[in-house]
Amino acid sequence: MKDIGNDLSFRIIEAAKQLFMDYGFKGTTTKMIAEKARVNEATLFRHFQNKEGVFLAISKEIGKYGNSRLVNIIESDISLEELLCEFGMELYRRIVESKGLLIVAIIESKKRSELVTNVTSTFKSVVEVLERKLQALYEEGILVKSDFFTISLMYVESLIGLFIVQNRLDGELIPVEIERLCQSASKVLAKGLLKSESV
Repeated sequence: MKDIGNDLSFRIIEAAKQLFMDYGFKGTTTKMIAEKARVNEATLFRHFQNKEGVFLAISKEIGKYGNSRLVNIIESDISLEELLCEFGMELYRRIVESKGLLIVAIIESKKRSELVTNVTSTFKSVVEVLERKLQALYEEGILVKSDFFTISLMYVESLIGLFIVQNRLDGELIPVEIERLCQSASKVLAKGLLKSESV
């Protein structure tokens, strides 16, 4: 595969992102990708070999999306409740910005082992950022001892679940706004984690 910074590779990836979101992996063809990117199929094959190659490049790109904004929130000097809420809001924005490709990647990862690695590492890194902060707060004597990995995982998964419901099922099953979910979950988590004298 050629460098993603290459203009043709970039155009192919951008075209494929939209098509994978609109039609899924199965419903998207290399011909569709080439047409949308305004290249011929031979060019697509030269850059990525096949549709799987394009999809793997996209999943790697998503995985490389930096956690810098999440880390900035984690390192800010705000209350635990505010921190959790802002972290959740930023993570949700990140999921939305990926145009749902994370969801397509999750669905397709059952069939493609390299996708499992890319998707898993993306979510694992986010969970670990939050887990490290909670562990640090515990070591400072602010939080009660708890399973911070599971707490972080559950919070991240609730946001992914909300995204799926809101964007793939039109929010009909669980009509809740992201702000409400983040505020309520943050309040519940903070109340359960903070030592009584810290509350």
